[in-house]
Amino acid sequence: MINDMYQPVTIRNAVLAEHISVFESHIRKTASSHTADTYARSLRCFLSFVIQDRKFKFRIKDFERYKSHLIETKKLKSPSIATYLTSLRRFSLYLVEAKVLPRNPAKHVHAQKNPISTIPSFFNFHELLMLFDTMDMQSMHGLRDKALFSFMLGSMLKEQELLSLTIADTQTLSMNSLIKLPETISEKQCEVKLPHFASEALSSYLHERFPEVMIQDAPLFHSLSNRSLGCRMSVRGLRDAFQKRMKKSGISPDRQKVLSPYSLRHTAGCIMALAGQDLEEIMQRMRIVSPSIAQRYLNLTHQAHEAGLHQALHMLEFVH
Repeated sequence: MINDMYQPVTIRNAVLAEHISVFESHIRKTASSHTADTYARSLRCFLSFVIQDRKFKFRIKDFERYKSHLIETKKLKSPSIATYLTSLRRFSLYLVEAKVLPRNPAKHVHAQKNPISTIPSFFNFHELLMLFDTMDMQSMHGLRDKALFSFMLGSMLKEQELLSLTIADTQTLSMNSLIKLPETISEKQCEVKLPHFASEALSSYLHERFPEVMIQDAPLFHSLSNRSLGCRMSVRGLRDAFQKRMKKSGISPDRQKVLSPYSLRHTAGCIMALAGQDLEEIMQRMRIVSPSIAQRYLNLTHQAHEAGLHQALHMLEFVH
């Protein structure tokens, strides 16, 4: 049996903590800060479990017990469990390469996969207005969030793509902003033009933030929290800002549960479909590789029209 391949291995807590520290240092040199932070957080959780468990022997059943802990005690959802287990599999592989473990038992433990939803969540027109109405244009928080979420809707960038941009990646062209996506974001360097409403929000934010001279290598969107003031905004910071705006918006609690920052990208895809853009145009504008994924937006034109998104056609302008 496969379980017989993995004999119990005992690693002292202090030694395990040291291995985790070395592994984290390696990850921070080779991965993005967001990925490194995720690995660090998940492995801290694992170390805490091992210390409390007192009988972890690096067998398949031990890793299965840890997965049960994530589900039953931590009450994590499937995507988070998958992330934690991925981090653990990578760390276990490191232990094999370091000759601490003879084999990697964690590779046999996986999160249960949820069926892939074919219907992306998107805002209706009234909800879009409610979201943006929460943003006070007299405060830096309001200016940043208006620029941030207008940018997400207008550019259709994903969270990590958006937050990796710097001031140098933007260029103003008459009433619109041109965003140059480096090869680290796109398969090849390409350009995205922001519609006027997003460009105007971005301009107001940057002029308030840099009243004299813009720092070209500064992050496009910065953190306003006390702990990381002025630093690059994190994905967690973006999601926290989104949740605060949603709570202030008056959007129903049931809808708040299904809407996320990524829903702005889905909303833009639905608006494109309503505007009569074809499959290839949607794939190009949204930088989607799979035709079946882009087809979802064309399949949602009726629902998008019922959601009032035909009233938002002017927002995107569909500038190429």
